[in-house]
Amino acid sequence: MSFNPTSPYKIRYAPGIWEKMCVSVGAFDPEHYAILGGRLDDPFYVTDFMPMPPLLNPDGNYHSSSATVTLNGPFIEYYLNTCLLPFGKYFLGVMHSHPGGMNSLSGGTPGSGHGDIPSMRAHLEAAARYGEPWHNFIAPIVNYPGPSPQVTTWVVRLDTPRPILAEAIWETSRQVPDADTAPISKIDEILDLVSYRPDLVRALLQKSDVLKAFLRRRNVRNEDEARLVLRQILKRRVETSKKAVTASDFKVMTPTEIALMIAPPFF
Repeated sequence: MSFNPTSPYKIRYAPGIWEKMCVSVGAFDPEHYAILGGRLDDPFYVTDFMPMPPLLNPDGNYHSSSATVTLNGPFIEYYLNTCLLPFGKYFLGVMHSHPGGMNSLSGGTPGSGHGDIPSMRAHLEAAARYGEPWHNFIAPIVNYPGPSPQVTTWVVRLDTPRPILAEAIWETSRQVPDADTAPISKIDEILDLVSYRPDLVRALLQKSDVLKAFLRRRNVRNEDEARLVLRQILKRRVETSKKAVTASDFKVMTPTEIALMIAPPFF
């Protein structure tokens, strides 16, 4: 975990995010990434963490390598419009992994959109054009993915020429709650991972005490029953989300706006 006591910025990560990182971006070979979300009125508190697949090439393969990754615009658009904006949240940044011990952001020609820093600055410039009060791109780098990943957190701003090294504060829960009394948001986190990254299901079942306890309390004995339980949870979540959407006023971003917000997508 990164720590810089002299940094002007302290980035807090909500409970559970460290664990989610460890079984996703922190577990797979570079370069994998996850979208970070939170509230713009508390821009240094990351409440949401969503692993995403790279963009697909025309041949059906992911547009990524051990050195670069292309963000998946349509997936990010869907996630922003369905899981962040309806709940008063926004896109705060991207966590992605680098090979070896490269814990700094990659550079590149300004305005090219290629390289970490030009791409991140392009996102902030697009937000500024749309009048969005998003000024701090949170950009954690994961090194040595595997059993003991390391994370270095950076902040990119338009009013500073270089990224700012930040202190990372990983909040933890004091105890794992019983699944029957756990907040629905905990189940939401599990469902998000299952929905967007089916390749993480096995790791999730192995490592998530919340999900294992939830299924165990319902005497789930096989995969069919497990899928039924998850469908029931998802139905409850959709119904709850519909009520929240009806009761709130939020802006849905169009595909064109999203494309401008997340392009150029190269990291």
